[in-house]
Amino acid sequence: MTHPIDNRGFTFVELLIVIAIFSIGILAVASMQVTSINANSSARMSGEATTLAANQLEALIAAGYDDDVLDPALNPHQIVQGAYTINWVVTESDIDSDGTNESKTVVVTVRCANPNAKDVNMEYIIHEL
Repeated sequence: MTHPIDNRGFTFVELLIVIAIFSIGILAVASMQVTSINANSSARMSGEATTLAANQLEALIAAGYDDDVLDPALNPHQIVQGAYTINWVVTESDIDSDGTNESKTVVVTVRCANPNAKDVNMEYIIHEL
């Protein structure tokens, strides 16, 4: 009497192959996850820096034309907010024929303490009223 052979299971070699293929797939997904986290972090820092630069520029625009925050003699101006350093430099335009300046150019730069973050620069010309 012969007994029928049961071939319904998996061999050890087949299991090792499946585990190897599955591991390669999981490693690829983990690599994509790390890249995604870094890109999201960089975008967040860039957004925060842009917001800080815009806010500082609006505050400078709202200040009076002769305010100390727009005095070129005090360059460079600097404020530290958390991990960000906000710098701005003010330059006056050429002097008119009547001996007065008509505008000031303000360049605001925001730097993050994180070396992976990019600097944000904004430039604006403020006219004397």
